[in-house]
Amino acid sequence: HGPYSVALLVLLRKKSDNMNAARKMMAAYLQDLPPPGGYPEVRYRAKPTVRGPSGAMIWGLSVVFVTVGFYRVGQTNIARRAEKEEKREARFAIAPLLQAEEDLRYVQARRNGEVSSNVYKSAGIWFPPTK
Repeated sequence: HGPYSVALLVLLRKKSDNMNAARKMMAAYLQDLPPPGGYPEVRYRAKPTVRGPSGAMIWGLSVVFVTVGFYRVGQTNIARRAEKEEKREARFAIAPLLQAEEDLRYVQARRNGEVSSNVYKSAGIWFPPTK
């Protein structure tokens, strides 16, 4: 046997002595064990908190708002169309009166010589009445 084998035997001997001492200490130590039937179940997932409306509710409200908005735009367009029609009918109703006033003004201006009859000769289509 060489010098290494003797050193190895000494180390093994010391190691076994240390192991025996550790076993004696462990014999005095009582390990803590779980209770009979085990520990109660640990809840590791938190209850999810409500973080606002669901996606379906958001979509539903969006559809409702858009529908109501389009309805109101349509109703406004109908009201505007009715107002324009009323204004147009009023203009058509007073058009003959306005035309009569303008004709009267023209005839008076013509009698006073403010309008010359040569103005209409260049058109070649309409001939002014003679005096």
